[in-house]
Amino acid sequence: MAAAFGLQPAKSAETHVYPRHTREHFRHNMAASVRANHPAILPVANAIQSVTNDPLKQLVMVNDITHLLVDYDDDLRVYGVDEYHATLDEMIARRRQSGWLYLRDDCDGRAVFAAHLLAALGIPWRLEASYWKEHAWVVARVNGRDYDLLDLRKDSAETNRLAYKLVGHLFVRDSVRPPPFAWRRAWAARTGHDLTTGITLGLLTVDSTKNSEHERFAMDWTSRSPSGQLSPVDDRAIGVTVAGFPYGEPLHVAAIANVPAAPRQAQSPALGVSTNSSNTSTR
Repeated sequence: MAAAFGLQPAKSAETHVYPRHTREHFRHNMAASVRANHPAILPVANAIQSVTNDPLKQLVMVNDITHLLVDYDDDLRVYGVDEYHATLDEMIARRRQSGWLYLRDDCDGRAVFAAHLLAALGIPWRLEASYWKEHAWVVARVNGRDYDLLDLRKDSAETNRLAYKLVGHLFVRDSVRPPPFAWRRAWAARTGHDLTTGITLGLLTVDSTKNSEHERFAMDWTSRSPSGQLSPVDDRAIGVTVAGFPYGEPLHVAAIANVPAAPRQAQSPALGVSTNSSNTSTR
């Protein structure tokens, strides 16, 4: 796999390090935690490449697969801290602690996950966050053009706010999405319905078999289980012994599975060498 890429100049000694969990930290410093060779990411990147080697089509897969492999929930319910910008390692540790099938995070966690995939695929990227959108996403560059992955749709609650309609839209550009790609159909054709590839991509549930494939859909726990201060128990884990991500990892459900560990507030571990470019809600 290729090394991690960024769309901004490499980090220098003079680059400012912003306080953790601020929008500036997410945009400018969080990229240092991204690893192109992360062992949990490589199987997913390899599965994507088994379906297509076209970078534009891979963008569509990264966008959709991130939604499938990272369940949505609020930081406060997942980590016990509002606006917590977790590294991928922290996301994985939280999943293991609670015995969830998949990672859980909000939009900034999904953006970090997608950045790892893009880095592993050798596609240039940068992390983005907007005060006016109350959102975080990732920008990827293919053939000299920037594409927005995981960005808000036009009918989202964030862009329907009065403040956004009156003022906010003046400070953001229109989202540019990659051309459509029917990657589920391509997976069936290119891999012959390969079961392991389908599960690794989040397309199939972990209890699928060759004779009984079950399609998986993205999960939003704030809609599925809106009440409660803690991210709920994963009812899909009943009878399942291995995780969906990283696929095949044994599930160990802790006795107090849904009590989040105290997050480390001091610093984000420097896991990689790539760098890209006020607090805000980044749903």
